[in-house]
Amino acid sequence: MLLPISAFYLLTWFFLILLGGIQEYTGFLPPQIGLAQLGPGLAALAILILFKKKNFQITFISKQTNLKRYFLAAAIPAGVGTIVYFLRSLFPLESHTPEIYSQLSLILLWMPFGALGEEIGWRGFLHKQLNPRMRGLFSSILVGLLWMPIHVTYLTQGFMVVFLLAIWLISLSIVLFALVHDIEFSILVAAIFHLFINLISLLTFDVLTNPAFWTINASVWVIVAAITVFLKPDIFLTKKSEDKHE
Repeated sequence: MLLPISAFYLLTWFFLILLGGIQEYTGFLPPQIGLAQLGPGLAALAILILFKKKNFQITFISKQTNLKRYFLAAAIPAGVGTIVYFLRSLFPLESHTPEIYSQLSLILLWMPFGALGEEIGWRGFLHKQLNPRMRGLFSSILVGLLWMPIHVTYLTQGFMVVFLLAIWLISLSIVLFALVHDIEFSILVAAIFHLFINLISLLTFDVLTNPAFWTINASVWVIVAAITVFLKPDIFLTKKSEDKHE
């Protein structure tokens, strides 16, 4: 299983660099739209072809998903994001005028595709393959850590921002795991969650490079992730069957 997962991550970077290069070279999309977001999804689909004998399956829509799950996928990031926005407003954080608003309509049209492109890879393939072999908490941490480096625009913002970004993505991975682990890692549910994360981030786009904002954002999401683990210890802390035979 290590080979397909390693191949997936290498292909993710290949497609990230390829799509990012194409976008920069052609200039057919504004820089605020990340064509490279399709990279993880393309990597996952490539793995299905390259390792077709493994019979990997990606679940776009699970029949086990009820309306409540879709509602939670939207309500959790929207609610937590609103709390973060309120807390951010209490502090005079240094900000900049974001260029994103000049392309807002195009960005809003793109966001569902970007969220879907990422979640086909991160939840639909990677986390689904790690799940039978690792405790939920450990697999969520690993997915969050692997998810972090593709946010290359933040890697030049200093160690603190990168560290807090990693904490934030691990926290998101934990909450997402709780939402999709029992519905075959449904991509649609994960993509809705991801989409609302991106939508709510528009409210704080002017401070997305500010370490103080990331301290607030990561801290709130860590609390949400900790509550999630506390409420569902069986899915996060229980050893998998394969572990018990080691």
